Amino acid sequence: MVPYGDVFVGSFQQLWYQLMLFLPKVLVALLIWFVGKYLIDTAVGLLKKIEFKGIKLADKALNTVTQVVLVLGKFLLVLIVLDYLGIAQSLVNALLNGLSFAVAIALGLSFGKALEDDAKHVVSEVKKHFNK
Repeated sequence: MVPYGDVFVGSFQQLWYQLMLFLPKVLVALLIWFVGKYLIDTAVGLLKKIEFKGIKLADKALNTVTQVVLVLGKFLLVLIVLDYLGIAQSLVNALLNGLSFAVAIALGLSFGKALEDDAKHVVSEVKKHFNK
């Protein structure tokens, strides 16, 4: 017969041991969070100090860029902290892959739209050569 008190004490000791092993990781994750947040705020502050004299559109664009840097920086910081803690590593990997694919598609679409007129011209020239 197994004494239930020994099972409870053994389980509690194992839980306490795992908690004590996880606590330093949490402290380092908090340190990463605070340092990362400081660096993001510093980068946004430096971006806000850039001045374009007399150009109103540049100020709006600069505000948009600072907001994008702030949001993306915090998002990546959360992913870095979660990855360090080992929480949902497959989720973090999937999000990073999705983010990189989204950036690649956005760049491809923007360059494709920017070069649309040149592409029409090239296609029309190729059609002329094939129709001869």
